Amino acid sequence: MKSRRRAATVGVAITSAIVLTLAGGCWLAAWNAWNLMRAWRADIKVVVYVRDDATADQIDLLRHTITDHHAVRGQRFVSKSEAQEAFLQSMGLDRSVLEGLGDNPFPAWIEVSLTDEAQTPDRMASLASAWAAGPGVEEVRYGEALIRDLALAARAVWVAGALLGGALAAGVAVVIGVMIQMSLRTRHDEVSLLRLLGASEGVVIRPFVFEGLVIGTVGGALASAVLGAGWGLAQSRVVQFEGLLAFWMNRLVFPLEFVPLLIGLGAIVGGVGSLAAVWRISQPVT
Repeated sequence: MKSRRRAATVGVAITSAIVLTLAGGCWLAAWNAWNLMRAWRADIKVVVYVRDDATADQIDLLRHTITDHHAVRGQRFVSKSEAQEAFLQSMGLDRSVLEGLGDNPFPAWIEVSLTDEAQTPDRMASLASAWAAGPGVEEVRYGEALIRDLALAARAVWVAGALLGGALAAGVAVVIGVMIQMSLRTRHDEVSLLRLLGASEGVVIRPFVFEGLVIGTVGGALASAVLGAGWGLAQSRVVQFEGLLAFWMNRLVFPLEFVPLLIGLGAIVGGVGSLAAVWRISQPVT
């Protein structure tokens, strides 16, 4: 009997580890997706296009106005000639393709990067509207649709990951609770004897709650080990990628704080599952 109960406990611990690994993977993926989308959003700049007839004084005044704003992290002025060279380099073209076009058709602009707090659709729209009225400004662009899409996508990914991970964690509590109920049935005689000897209900249920806590904690520890090993293996494969994909892959991280959080989560769901299973312990076990 004891060997079967021990085997069942091990099986539940392994099952808990598997489900917690899936739950932790959901949260880890959601957390990294959230950070990636924030990074993409941070890479979007507010671009203030300058009119061709803008004077040097107007441009200097505009740059000082932009720099002095508390939401601005930095700004860079790109002249008409620099804009033309950037276009030719990005397209891999020779200067000869521009022959016959007359004057330089590319506008000068001021590229503005914002603080994290200002990288929201409403704040960026407000800043763009204010700077559009500045001296020598042709127009202001900041990728309105892209900013809104990234903000919505980040929230959707976070909510989906949290809900799916929470559902899986609840499943762990159910599995542990079922196992504790089975343990209660198999130890009916022991529980009845303790009651006859005058043991308090706390003394009677404590071993079962402790058992659930241990199972959940072991499951969380195993899940952390599996996720950490999987993450290390995935990162070792990043070197096979090149260019932009490798750049973004290198931004993915496995926070060390995730390990104690997952172990603690295992302990919590194990305790909740075992408590739910023994709440009827005040009545005779049948």
